[in-house]
Amino acid sequence: MAKGIKELRRRIRGVKNIAQITRAMEMVASTKLKRLQERAEGSKPYGEALRMLVGRLAGKVESEQFPLLRGNTSGAIGLLVVTGDKGLCGAYHSNLFKTVTALVQQNPGTPIKLFVYGGKGRIYFRGRKPGIELAYPDVVEKIPFVSVRDAVRGLVKRFLAGEIGSLKLVSTRFLSAAQQKPEVRDLLPIDPASLLGDPVAAKHFDPILEPSTEVIFERLLPKYLEMQVYGAVLEALASEFAMRRIAMKAATDAANDMISSLTRQYNRARQETITKELLEIVGGAEALKG
Repeated sequence: MAKGIKELRRRIRGVKNIAQITRAMEMVASTKLKRLQERAEGSKPYGEALRMLVGRLAGKVESEQFPLLRGNTSGAIGLLVVTGDKGLCGAYHSNLFKTVTALVQQNPGTPIKLFVYGGKGRIYFRGRKPGIELAYPDVVEKIPFVSVRDAVRGLVKRFLAGEIGSLKLVSTRFLSAAQQKPEVRDLLPIDPASLLGDPVAAKHFDPILEPSTEVIFERLLPKYLEMQVYGAVLEALASEFAMRRIAMKAATDAANDMISSLTRQYNRARQETITKELLEIVGGAEALKG
C-alpha cells in the first residue's frame, strides 16, 4: 500500500505542475488576445472606409476596363490559407484544414495552388495534394503590413499573368472572444456588386476627382485587396489566441479535477494504511496478552 501512496503522491505533484503551466499559458494567451483584438478592431475603420470608397467608385466606371474585375475560368484556383505557427489552440488548425479539404473536393479536376501563411500549414500540406505553391516564411504573430502588401502584389501579378484564374482567402474570422469561425472569402476577381454597398449613397456620391475616376479606382483596388488580407491575418491571430486561451482554461480545469480525484484516492489509501497499521498493533497487543 505504501508503494501505491507514493505513486499517487507523485502523480498529484506532476498534475499540479501541469496545471501551473496551463494556467500560465492561459494568462499569456489572454494578454496577447487583448492586444491582438485591439489591432484587429483598429484596422476595421480604415478597411471599411476604403471598401466604401472603392464601392462608390465602382458604380461610376466600366468594370470591363479593369483586369482585377475579370476572372479567368481556365486558370487554377489559388487558395491563400492563413494558419498559425504554434499549437495548443484547440480545433483552430483542424477546422481550417477541413475547410481547405472541402474546397478541394468541391472542385475535382481543377488545378489548386496553395499559398500558405504559418508553420502549421506548411507542415500539414507538405506531401499532401494539392502541394504548396508558395509558403511565406513570416512568423504570423509578428508579420508586418509590408510583408502582406508584398505577398498580395505577388498574387495579383500571378492573376494578371493568368497563372491563377481566381483567388480565395481561407482564414478564421474573429466573431467574439468565445466564437471564431473558418471562412472562405473571394479575393480575385473582385466582384463589383460586393463593393457597391448602399446604392442610394453611391448615387449621391459625386465628388470632383483628379486625375480621373478610372485612374484613382485602378490605384485603389490593390490597396483594397491588401487591407482585406491584412485585416484577415489580424482576425486570424486574434482567433488563434482566443482558442488557445479557451483550450488552456479547459486543460487547467481538467487538471484541477484530476488533482481532486487523485487527492481523494490518496486520502483513502492513506486512511486504509493507517487503519491496517492500527489493526496490526492491536492484534500484536492482544497476542502478547494471550
